[in-house]
Amino acid sequence: MRNLLFLCLLCIAGCASTEKYQSPEGLNLSNSARVFLYRTAVLYHSANPEQPFFYLNNKLVGNLGTGSFVTFYVKPGQHVLTSKESILFMPSNESGKISGQFEAGKTYYFRYSKDFVSVTGLGSGFVMSDSSSLTIATEQQFLDKT
Repeated sequence: MRNLLFLCLLCIAGCASTEKYQSPEGLNLSNSARVFLYRTAVLYHSANPEQPFFYLNNKLVGNLGTGSFVTFYVKPGQHVLTSKESILFMPSNESGKISGQFEAGKTYYFRYSKDFVSVTGLGSGFVMSDSSSLTIATEQQFLDKT
């Protein structure tokens, strides 16, 4: 019981300490880079209420449901975009990481996908496995959500 209470307090503290990313005032396409981050529109996992977490430089950008996207501006320079899987609506293991140099006046597209891999029989039940990835995408992939 004591361990469960400690775990609950640790989770609450983790939620409270997550700083959210906000595009700095005055940024636009001429003086910054525009970022589109999208999640593919696939049926697998679309009914799951848990959504992956996305971070820019360790600041929470948001969560994305199937087929959704977020756009934001970043100052030119080095940035790190990461994705973390959700377990009990909390961020858990890192499932993707992209680091790169962002240039003013450019638009960047990033794709997150969660795909079905296999079903394995386990006694009288089964276990489904999947794969998650965060990759660089093209504008057309973003438009098609593929």
